[in-house]
Amino acid sequence: MGIVKSVKWNLISGILLITVLASCGKKTDGVNMDPTEYFDRAKIALEKKHYDTAIDNFNMVLLNSPGGELADDAQYYLGECYFLKKDYLLAVSEYQQLTERYSYSPLVEQGYYKIALSYFEQSPKYPLEQVSTLRALQQFQDFIDAYPASEFRPEAEQKIIEIRDKLARKVYESGVLYRKIEQFEAAIFYQDKMLEEFYDTKWVVPANLEKAHCYIRLRKFDEYRNIVENLQNNDLMPEVKTRLNALEKLYNKELKKIARAEKKKLR
Repeated sequence: MGIVKSVKWNLISGILLITVLASCGKKTDGVNMDPTEYFDRAKIALEKKHYDTAIDNFNMVLLNSPGGELADDAQYYLGECYFLKKDYLLAVSEYQQLTERYSYSPLVEQGYYKIALSYFEQSPKYPLEQVSTLRALQQFQDFIDAYPASEFRPEAEQKIIEIRDKLARKVYESGVLYRKIEQFEAAIFYQDKMLEEFYDTKWVVPANLEKAHCYIRLRKFDEYRNIVENLQNNDLMPEVKTRLNALEKLYNKELKKIARAEKKKLR
């Protein structure tokens, strides 16, 4: 019996020793790692485009050392991971936490820019609702106001141009639609709105051509002539000249309709 007890005790001791060693091994593999190790792991995963692994490790940096020297970097890269995953709403959330919790960080400027860029990436095609587009526009404008000397300013200004062109086209196309269904006053209303709000976009000449068409159909020929004269004072692209020729034909056609109607009255 003594021998059996001794064997059992040795067996139990061996199992306990293996369990302890295994648990120690697990601790060195993650739970009690230094934040720097988590950060390094996260950066390697990010470079390999293993975004979920990178997110887990950046979160461990913040969990273990929320006020440490790597905290603001980890917070910024969390936003980067979600941005690269094209999960732009979560990217915005992470960048905002950077700007709010770590306002002292040199990464805050980039964070503000990436917030605007995240909204820009959510911007849909022009026929759809443009809530994200308008948010992006405001964010880029606020960014330029806050950081006028930023290296990202040229990119932000270019994005503003793209956004304004998209918003201008949405209004312009609304006017085109009304012109096609022969609601000419409504068409002019939208083109006037386009010209007033988006006077610095590439849709200015097309909007004026649309207005000219509507004025011909409404037989407001003086307004039509004013538009044509103003356009002809500028260097015009070949397609614009073609459109003006088409409008002149439409104008002459309308004059002939008026003449025929006058003849009928005299009979």
